[in-house]
Amino acid sequence: MAVQHKANNGRLRWYHLASAFFLLQTYGALGFVDRLVYGEWEGKSGTKISQSLNLLVIAVSILLFLRAFRLRKSVGTGGTLALVLAVFLILSASWSIDPQVSARRGIEYLLFVLGVIGVAGNLEADEFMHLLRVTCFLSVVVSIVLLAVSPGTALMADGVPVLRGVFSHKNVLGQVMAIGALGSLHGMRAGVGQRLSSTFMLLVFILATLASRSSTALLVIIAFCITSGIIALFLQGGASRALGISAIVVLLPIAVAVAIYPDSVMEMLGKDPTLTGRTDLWGYVIKYISERPIFGWGLSAFWSPANPLAGQISSDVGWLVPEAHNGLLELLLEVGIVGTIIYFYLWIRNIVLALRCFRTPAKELGISTFLCCGGLAIVGVSEEILLDPSQASVGVFFVTGFMCERIVRAKRRRRFPIAQLAGGRREHNTPVKDAEVSISRISLRG
Repeated sequence: MAVQHKANNGRLRWYHLASAFFLLQTYGALGFVDRLVYGEWEGKSGTKISQSLNLLVIAVSILLFLRAFRLRKSVGTGGTLALVLAVFLILSASWSIDPQVSARRGIEYLLFVLGVIGVAGNLEADEFMHLLRVTCFLSVVVSIVLLAVSPGTALMADGVPVLRGVFSHKNVLGQVMAIGALGSLHGMRAGVGQRLSSTFMLLVFILATLASRSSTALLVIIAFCITSGIIALFLQGGASRALGISAIVVLLPIAVAVAIYPDSVMEMLGKDPTLTGRTDLWGYVIKYISERPIFGWGLSAFWSPANPLAGQISSDVGWLVPEAHNGLLELLLEVGIVGTIIYFYLWIRNIVLALRCFRTPAKELGISTFLCCGGLAIVGVSEEILLDPSQASVGVFFVTGFMCERIVRAKRRRRFPIAQLAGGRREHNTPVKDAEVSISRISLRG
């Protein structure tokens, strides 16, 4: 495996460290340094530390992208679609009610896309998932140290003090723990040398999620564990497949009950059945979506201080509203039907690529990609998804999708090694080439 090969060489390349920094900075694990030095207050602007970190992550993103481009691993179909999406988000400034905010956020998204393309192009799948769980585990360790050194920085008031660690909010900690669990499950499936450490990290991530009281993240981790186990059993075939089918038969009625009676489930998780007033908010959001249905109000523009409608909604519902608190509604509100279709296509495409990976040696990557897409759907019920690159799962969504595409494309090339001419024309067959094709097909069937 790629991770084992790197470990045997004993060499840690610069792009591994750069990718680790990109991940940590993207999901905000380094923001605690700024809070320790300058403090924290509402309306706080960028400081020298935050600005330096932002400039550094921009440089890292570009360097990773350029190296991936040089290796010809940068822009497949998925990467091209992601770049088109980023350009569309920048162009949303032309019809946005707050053009400056939309343009700035669009450029940030473009740099983020360059970064995830670079990470996917420089790392193998197992390397990335290993790096993912290690960086998440490192953030837990630093959070524990921060709790001992500065409890006021590591805790936030939510009725009772709850852990947010190095992150800006307890829910951000929960999201990072969820993707850490995703990486740990990948390691547990990947094989020898990783199962024990991955199992330990998974337990740590679950405990940290409980400490943060992030019920959505805990639900995602539970879904990851159950679904990962069922898929692994199903792919093994024989008696294991029968056991997996039995688990589906048992769990399917429970899933249906959750869908039919969500109020009871929310109460069991300690949440208000109205998702803390979110369902009241959605009525207002749907009204304003209908006013600009095609292209939306512009990226990050509707909830900006420049829009008096956002302030009126906050006044009506009785709490400060920063987003629609629903993934689909937020997409429709900010980027309209056009942008939502692009995101939805990318999401469906990742699921299809993941399922195709099930039939390759990289089936663990396929499982992780499939789980990531499912986790986004769960989080999207009550939170914004995909539009905010600082959410931990968004980067994982793009990187795993790009990697799945690369695996599927490589399998197709191995299957048809002589169909390489421009325009899809095949070369004239020779006995040697025919033999190569036959051997390739036989090996695949085996």
